[in-house]
Amino acid sequence: MPQTGTGDSGRLRRYVVQEGLNPEQRFEHWRVWYGSAVETPMRLEKAVRTTPVSFNPSAINLAGPGFSLIEMHNAPALGSWAPNPDTADLRLAYFRKAPGLTLTLNGVPEPVSPGSVRFIDTSLGGSFDAPEGFHALQLNIDRSSLNVSEAELSSLLRLPDLAKHPIVGTFVIPALMSWKRPGIDRAASGTADIFRSVMATLVGSLLETSVSDEAQKPALSRAVKKYLNDSYDDPNLDVAMVADRFNLSRRSLFYFFENEELHLSERIRALRTRRALELLLQADAQKTTYSEIAESCGFTNMQSMRRAVKEFTGMNVREIHRSETNVNIALQQLRESLKP
Repeated sequence: MPQTGTGDSGRLRRYVVQEGLNPEQRFEHWRVWYGSAVETPMRLEKAVRTTPVSFNPSAINLAGPGFSLIEMHNAPALGSWAPNPDTADLRLAYFRKAPGLTLTLNGVPEPVSPGSVRFIDTSLGGSFDAPEGFHALQLNIDRSSLNVSEAELSSLLRLPDLAKHPIVGTFVIPALMSWKRPGIDRAASGTADIFRSVMATLVGSLLETSVSDEAQKPALSRAVKKYLNDSYDDPNLDVAMVADRFNLSRRSLFYFFENEELHLSERIRALRTRRALELLLQADAQKTTYSEIAESCGFTNMQSMRRAVKEFTGMNVREIHRSETNVNIALQQLRESLKP
């Protein structure tokens, strides 16, 4: 696996179809980019179709210390790769959209269901037939950093679709679907910690081996934050509900957030307050009442919203429109503190 860049930086590459090329040139341009980005000597061929289709693949590839990630929206293509016994990666693929996709491993072709997640062994030869509409994310982690033996690797590769595994839904897919934030290439080591933690948590569960709290911390922290971002408007959301969702004790949750700027309950309150301030700034134009705003943000009552707004801005809700500049400053501070 390539170790790109120095320090905390990684290499981020984006692909879009180059303008001004004829169909043959467009495919050849994609073939060359794809072969270098997936880190496996790959032979790409045009898929033969009775009906011509447009060829507009796109992809983004990030490589950093001990990991790489590629997400692609593929055009119709056939791919094959030769055995590579020197690979030291643990490779996980999430086939988000896979209409008609066929994957051949160990000489046996099999259809791949949309939404499936599985490990792939590129030390053995294989191939795929990907029709139009294929969308996949592929995560590669240096196997040595996870202490996965050859016997354990073989066990992982024999596993069928992992999409319904609770850790995949809780940790893996959320991490894969939310990684493209601005500046991620300048924070590649932190990104590597998150993905290594995600993979360590999944592998530990599948192999029924213990995973230290420290190893799980980056993955869990990110998964919990995404859950809070999606659920803060539920008035029942509290620490107990989060602990139940992630099958953790309250004590473990507090440990995972002890070094965060906002502890868990504070983060829930800040998320609700951020949204309340955004809505309060629009309240007059949209003729929304304070009670409606409080309810839509997850506050149990209007008084709770009033106290939170006062705490974060120093103003009463009725003063918001008279001090929009100060409110926007408070909003920006909240947004900064709520970043992943």
